[in-house]
Amino acid sequence: MAERILVVDDEKSICDALAHVLKKAGYAVTTAFSGVEGIKLIESMGFDLVISDIKMEGVSGLDVLRRSLEVSPDMPVIMITAFGSIDSAVEAVRLGAADYITKPFVNEDLRMRVAKTLETRRLAAENRELKAQLSDKYDFSRVIGRSDAMKKVFVLLEKAIPASSNILITGETGTGKGLVAKTIHYNSPRKDRPFVAVNCGAIPEHLLESQLFGHKRGAFTSADRDAKGVVEGAEGGTLFLDEIGEMPLGLQVKILKLIQDREYLPVGGTAPVSLDARIIAATNQDLEKLISEGRFRQDLYYRLNVLEIEMPPLRARGDDSLFLAREFVKEFGKAAGGKVTGMDKSVERVIVNYPWPGNIRELRNVVERALVLCDGCTITSEHLPERFSQAGPGGRINPHLKEAHEEFESRYIQRICEENAGDKELTAKILGIDLATLYRKIKKYDIGC
Repeated sequence: MAERILVVDDEKSICDALAHVLKKAGYAVTTAFSGVEGIKLIESMGFDLVISDIKMEGVSGLDVLRRSLEVSPDMPVIMITAFGSIDSAVEAVRLGAADYITKPFVNEDLRMRVAKTLETRRLAAENRELKAQLSDKYDFSRVIGRSDAMKKVFVLLEKAIPASSNILITGETGTGKGLVAKTIHYNSPRKDRPFVAVNCGAIPEHLLESQLFGHKRGAFTSADRDAKGVVEGAEGGTLFLDEIGEMPLGLQVKILKLIQDREYLPVGGTAPVSLDARIIAATNQDLEKLISEGRFRQDLYYRLNVLEIEMPPLRARGDDSLFLAREFVKEFGKAAGGKVTGMDKSVERVIVNYPWPGNIRELRNVVERALVLCDGCTITSEHLPERFSQAGPGGRINPHLKEAHEEFESRYIQRICEENAGDKELTAKILGIDLATLYRKIKKYDIGC
């Protein structure tokens, strides 16, 4: 559908000339021969763009601009001015006009400015839509759970979201720490500013400082130009430091300074750069144990841990696993055309009793896999991975959850590693963990990988 443009000018010849050029460019054009008529049309019809002369008898172009901004703040206005009246055009831009053109106008310049203004409007609309989608995706209600363990998390979230304090999110891999961090940001007063996530375990140690804080030209051999760090991109928003337990001690000192002084120094720089951002950190490690081992700074721990949100493992959330599985069936089923609508009772029993060593991430992957394999409308046990076939009567696999968790985690990692011919990077990617965590688990379980 052609974009609609309103042209307002009390000189009919100018109106007609503008309309002719714009119609040839593919736009739908409406004309008004006075400011009064232009305002009436703006109030009664929807336009994508208004082009108005500044100087008109009676109601001026600035009056048209002001009323346009009141009726539809997102509708851009381009002003027309005589060559000798540039000051008026500058004043119009100050009041909110998107651009101005001078008489006599050049057709190509007019088309270019109109196209650029409309493209800016489209991008702004897409940006608003994206933000609305993000707000919906990370709406408070999307953090799903009915268990007592999750009710405690909800209480903390209600307190954390409007505050500006630093937050430490703890819990096993796959429990939803990243989702909680995004939920906090996209429901907070900073929701219209950036959410910048850094996986401290995924960036090589020798590159991490430069990635975080940027560097100046000449700071090291390959630094042939200044480079901005990801921290700068979080200005006004939220900086999410995931896997903070993997951060090297030397860099922990710089993060501590960032938190204390709200400023940082790029690598090779001499002037500090200020930062206004909320800090949220997450880890699946026991930071207090790391402190006792000399691998994590105690002062940084206390700075990060103003408010701690501990995400419970799925095995400690009662029937939440079944509740989540049903939600995933709806989500993936809808994407697949609504063919699969549920699970049979034997599958539901297994889901409730399985210890889920990979937590929500593993459950989500299992449900998605089952929907791909299911030809009917109900997921059955044949659509589950082989490891679930060991479930005994009632779907119970092992009554001792801690042992079951470790047993299945060990076997699961071993199997994924074997399927990928010992490729640890690919194995870690499939498991949704970083390499350092994979190496720790290989050592813990004495896995041949």
